[in-house]
Amino acid sequence: MNRTINFLVRAATNTAFRSVQVRRVAPEPTGAALVLANHGGGLGDILTVIAGCSRFPRFLARDIIWKFPVARSVMDSVGAIPVSRRQDHGASADNSGLFGAAWAALSDGDLLAIYPEGESIAEPRLAPLRTGAARILLGAWERGTDVWIEPMGLHYYDISVLRGRGFVHVGTPVRLSELVGELPSPATSENRAAVRALTELIAQRLSKVVAEYSDWRQRRDYESAATVYLTDKSDRTDADYGDVAITAEAISRAPADLQEDVVVALRAYVALLELLGVREGEIPRVAVARRRLAGRTAQLLVLAPAAAYGLVINGLPMAGLRTISITGVAPATAASLKPAFALIAFPAVWSALGWWGYRRAGVAGAVGMAASGPASLAATVTVAENAQLSFLLARAVRRAEGPVLERLTNARRQLVETVRAAVQESG
Repeated sequence: MNRTINFLVRAATNTAFRSVQVRRVAPEPTGAALVLANHGGGLGDILTVIAGCSRFPRFLARDIIWKFPVARSVMDSVGAIPVSRRQDHGASADNSGLFGAAWAALSDGDLLAIYPEGESIAEPRLAPLRTGAARILLGAWERGTDVWIEPMGLHYYDISVLRGRGFVHVGTPVRLSELVGELPSPATSENRAAVRALTELIAQRLSKVVAEYSDWRQRRDYESAATVYLTDKSDRTDADYGDVAITAEAISRAPADLQEDVVVALRAYVALLELLGVREGEIPRVAVARRRLAGRTAQLLVLAPAAAYGLVINGLPMAGLRTISITGVAPATAASLKPAFALIAFPAVWSALGWWGYRRAGVAGAVGMAASGPASLAATVTVAENAQLSFLLARAVRRAEGPVLERLTNARRQLVETVRAAVQESG
């Protein structure tokens, strides 16, 4: 069963994300540990927390998930612990079983994972933390278990799109015993003052790995500016998303006037990009752009037949994903709906293909037809992504000359200098 779960997790992660990068500032602790992560990416947050851990964590999850037989089987197989929330049960919510199960798990040296905000947050900032994590920790301490506390910041370039990029920033773990001296006595789960104080200490540590932005536009602006800054430093056409997220967060900590300077410089640069009709990273040296264009064009020609087949076979699920995109749902909601829909719709289509193949050619036909579904989908996605980039590269080759390009170069230089000043000032 564990192998099956691991396979499904890997498949879901590869479906939901183009990449998930993990950075640790210290080795992962062994023994009893509690991962504390922000919760703004819906279902994707489960996948990224798992990616950030070498051990499979036992999640604390909403108990209504257990109402569905298949989901119950999955949750029980991975040792998840049900949480009774007032949002789901009102005054009848009872978490006495939750704390007992969590304390027992920590006593056994397990790794638990919890989202201390209590629910998925629709804004790109850390919400006030609930006290559940602190009560779990202090209850374990009362029972003789010294728990490692591991803050985990989850970042997404765009949580509303499927196949986006994720970044898991794991902060410095700390033992509960190192914090108990800062708490009011007695350090128990029943002492509300101690619980509130520990919750505040947890929030401080989590805030060091979680970005704080006023809204989604500010986050996108700072990440766009960070991308330009980093590609200028490395002379690359793309930047590592972990570096982008960390640099954008540094901009957000700079003085307000420097943050405003960054946005003004970014707007000027983007305006010239739009005038040229290209996007950032697609006006490298023209000779380089021509070589890249030739390579992408050759790849498109080779994959075109498989991509066309994949578009026909996988058309309905792809249309469903597009429908979710245009309905206007919140980014965090889309981040849950899209991978969930994809994990159901695509395998359903591939199973139907396998059944059709079995009817005509037996087991070999079933395997071949079922395998053609994901293989052709990969070809379709690759062709779609490369076709867009090839179009932009071709346009860049045509337009990357003349006075507008010179103005663009100057605007880019100004943006880079402005970001550098903000990053240096933020410390």
